Amino acid sequence: MGKGINVLSLFDGISCGQVALERANIKVDSYYASEICEDSIKVTQNNYPNTIQLGDVTKLDYTKLKNLPKIDLLIGGSPCQDLSKAKQNGLGLNGDKSKLFFEYVRVLDWVRENNNPNVKFLLENVKPNKETIEIMTRQLKSPSPVEINSVLVSAQRRIRLYWTNINNGNISQPNDKGLKIKDIIYDNNYKNYKDIRIENTKVFTKNYIKYDLSGKGYYSQQDRAYFMDGTMCTVMKSSPTNKLNIWLGGDLYRRCHPIEAERLQTLPDNYTSIIRSDGKR
Repeated sequence: MGKGINVLSLFDGISCGQVALERANIKVDSYYASEICEDSIKVTQNNYPNTIQLGDVTKLDYTKLKNLPKIDLLIGGSPCQDLSKAKQNGLGLNGDKSKLFFEYVRVLDWVRENNNPNVKFLLENVKPNKETIEIMTRQLKSPSPVEINSVLVSAQRRIRLYWTNINNGNISQPNDKGLKIKDIIYDNNYKNYKDIRIENTKVFTKNYIKYDLSGKGYYSQQDRAYFMDGTMCTVMKSSPTNKLNIWLGGDLYRRCHPIEAERLQTLPDNYTSIIRSDGKR
């Protein structure tokens, strides 16, 4: 071991941080992950069996943290449900999920004070209102966040903010790869379907067809099918199998294959294949 870095990842999910570090040719000596979702942990350990799982972030106390080696990089994407402008619930950082941001701050402060005062950090989250951005920036003692839309490097539109002290927060925008849905197709015969209700109500927009399956006069998120030469919406946690639809032309549509969803997230093919349910993948 040696000549690599030690990483602590909070809200680790399926350890996409390790994918990124690997692609950036950054050697990792030890990777510590805090995650509670069993399926996510299963995916992580299948791809990176040396990952050291630490459990619930709210239970990361002094007795656990003091045994860590010098942490060179702290990363994480705290839950965003109450911060998203799309939710409009007004809870912000007071919400049950999004207040976990303060657990990231707590651990970051501990590392700075007790482990490595020069630790580098990276926090990702949705774009909340201006006041919340200012609060988060002050709490992190961070430069202002950088806004990046992942559509520059994937076929998925995904606007996120990144707070970091790496390079003093001076992070340039990635080059636009110009990827479209047609570039990530794996199986165009996957779950094809037709529905007369679509044909009776469909409306063409710039990036997708929208329709009204419920007959209630409004177009929900699941009532969309995206164009092959366009880009996909943000891959969501809730009911993705019903919301990631692709138009094949005419009256033919299909669902998004799990491998295509992985490609939308710029993950290797079959990264999540240890999970047998397509919906969970």
